[in-house]
Amino acid sequence: MLLVVTNRDDYTADWLISELHRRDARFVRVNTEDYPAAVKLRWTSDGVAHLWSDAHELDLAEVSAIWYRRPVPPVLSPSLTGEQARWAQAEAREALEGFWRTLDARWVNHPDRNGLASSKPAQLRVAQRVGFEVPETLMTNDPVAARDFVARQAGGAVVKPLRSGRLTVGGEERLFFTTRLTADGAPFERLGGESYLFQAHIDKVADVRVTVIGDEALAVRIESQEQEDTRTDFRRIDPTRLRHEPFRLPRDVESWCVALVQDFGCLFGALDLAERSDGSFVFFENNPSGQWAWIEQLTGLPLRARLADLLLAP
Repeated sequence: MLLVVTNRDDYTADWLISELHRRDARFVRVNTEDYPAAVKLRWTSDGVAHLWSDAHELDLAEVSAIWYRRPVPPVLSPSLTGEQARWAQAEAREALEGFWRTLDARWVNHPDRNGLASSKPAQLRVAQRVGFEVPETLMTNDPVAARDFVARQAGGAVVKPLRSGRLTVGGEERLFFTTRLTADGAPFERLGGESYLFQAHIDKVADVRVTVIGDEALAVRIESQEQEDTRTDFRRIDPTRLRHEPFRLPRDVESWCVALVQDFGCLFGALDLAERSDGSFVFFENNPSGQWAWIEQLTGLPLRARLADLLLAP
């Protein structure tokens, strides 16, 4: 039995589930926003671990693999407000996270491993250790240090968020993309108390997205340099407007990608690399819950088949 832990609006989960249906695979999907109102859990110290709703009752002892794909926080009754609501949601979240930590199964990926693998400073250290070149990097909330760092970069610099590029300002959702900086043009004095990640700008001929599934590294070359808007961050436009081509990485780079993901105890990762004009590659980051469905839809790379193979393996 396969358990899919996700959220109601995750279309990447829908894409994999269509493959599971095609294979007549036994699975249960749990959307975490349905907990605790519509999904109940029961856990005991003698080994009972059950989840149930009106549609399913699941004994977790039957589960051999779990695909953990971008769950959202529990949604509580709207009758709870203020401090009571915050306390209740924290308790609900703690119960669910504790529940996951007791389950012995093949995780893709375990939430605690995802948390470790999402740390950008940790990624950069591991990337260097396995063999990658990484951009010169500064993490700081000191505007003077940030300005000095950017001024030292002969080829310019970029800034990016440490965790999430989605933020709400004045009730409106905005996206924080990787952004070019110059020492004279950046408003360093308006930095908040939070830290940012500053990196040397890397000249590249293309972006390369590598999807690691188990022991495989499946790469696609994204022609991001063909359009002005996407030269620093290819996510700025609809990806269907960019050429994507399946791409075979050098064997050593493939092995570095797999080694980096597995160093964090994960079986899945979505890595972003830069390809330089001399054919070398620079590591930018790894998203242990990264998007991949659009890549298969544009290129035909068999990503969901490989992921289904991994999850359903005996």
